[in-house]
Formats: sequence, structure tokens, C-alpha cells
Amino acid sequence: MSSRFTRIKLGAITLGIGAAALAVPATASAAPPATPVPGTNCTLGQVERSIDANAPEVARYLDNPRIRAEFERIVTLPDAARRAEAEQYLNRYPQLRQYRPAVEARIGVIENTCSRF
Repeated sequence: MSSRFTRIKLGAITLGIGAAALAVPATASAAPPATPVPGTNCTLGQVERSIDANAPEVARYLDNPRIRAEFERIVTLPDAARRAEAEQYLNRYPQLRQYRPAVEARIGVIENTCSRF
């Protein structure tokens, strides 16, 4: 698994878990779409557009300003911090671990297409 894939995967897993739990605190303001996603060749805007195109069921959650702000905050974190966030969600909501394979599969599509957007 590439480092780039891992970084996007952990950010999106965190989004999926946070959105599914609907327990997202409003902790950040919106990041500019041109913000780089660490460890990728994509910007935040490209990742979001790839989610819109490839994971519409997740994209719906991004319509909520609190969830979008949390997603943007987490996706733009350094790798270690993003991994820690994902583990915190999984520890808080262990029942969500069962969804990890499905989320990882969808993230692969997002990761492979974000540079096209």
C-alpha cells in the first residue's frame, strides 16, 4: 500500500466514520479548495470533486457545514495526526470497524481519480 493511498485512505475513513456517527464537532473553518492534501498530488477541491463523482453517498454528508469542516480539517492533517484521528473514531465507535473494507475500496477509487478533477 503506497504512502499516498494510506494518507487519503485514513482521511476518508475518518470522514466516513465521523459522518456515520454524526458526532462531528465544529472545530475548523472551511479550508480553501487549493489546499494540498498531504502525501498526494491532489488538492482538497480535487478530492472533494472525486468524492462527488465516485462516492455520492458520502458526498451528501459534505453538504453539512460541520461535517465538511471536520473532513477538511482531517484530510489536510499530517499523516500521523490523521491516523490518530481515525483510530480515535474507531475506538470511540468500534461497531464501525466492520465498514472499513468498504470504505477502503471506495477510497481507492477516489485516490486514483482525484488528479483528474
